[in-house]
Amino acid sequence: MLTSSIAIQPQSPAETALISSALNLFTIHNENSITVTQLIKAAGISRSVFYKHFANKDDVYAAILLTDELAVTPLLTNIGASGGAADLLEQYLKYRIQFVKKYRVLMRLEKHLQATDCTLERFVQWQLLRRQHVDEFAAIIELDLAHLKPLERDKARFHYGLLWSLASGMAHITESDLFPELIRDRRGFSRFLLDSVRTLGGPK
Repeated sequence: MLTSSIAIQPQSPAETALISSALNLFTIHNENSITVTQLIKAAGISRSVFYKHFANKDDVYAAILLTDELAVTPLLTNIGASGGAADLLEQYLKYRIQFVKKYRVLMRLEKHLQATDCTLERFVQWQLLRRQHVDEFAAIIELDLAHLKPLERDKARFHYGLLWSLASGMAHITESDLFPELIRDRRGFSRFLLDSVRTLGGPK
């Protein structure tokens, strides 16, 4: 597995506390307005502990992205072992849209780090792990739908791209003033999206 080949170290309690509190802060306040001092205070750690684990604020951004992507690993493992394309499409999209404010933060952090040509170790690990997850995702789709018709790996990746588009779109439209007028049943709309992508996984 890539997670072992890129040697992602387990988080210390201090790292976990700061990553969690930082993500919570960023869902309430734009991360650009939050200082390192505020991150340290919110996590209840010392400045020396912060700099023991993080190079700077961008490193916290990368740690948030990496932590989120690591949570995808068991989802893919479990579905790969006992589920199929329909389960994967539904569960992955659910993971991405159930906390849409969090997903907005992830999108902003990724955009920022890419714009700065970030080479921090955590960011590189996140990039590698996400690519590995895309490959695993596509392999599950390709294998499970092979009984319907042969599916090229590129087309299997289209399914990932679709979920990526839906999650990004959901994060965008829910910020619009029109959204609550157009979609009064937000939970029902989310269920509609999940049911819709599930049908792409073939008959139940």
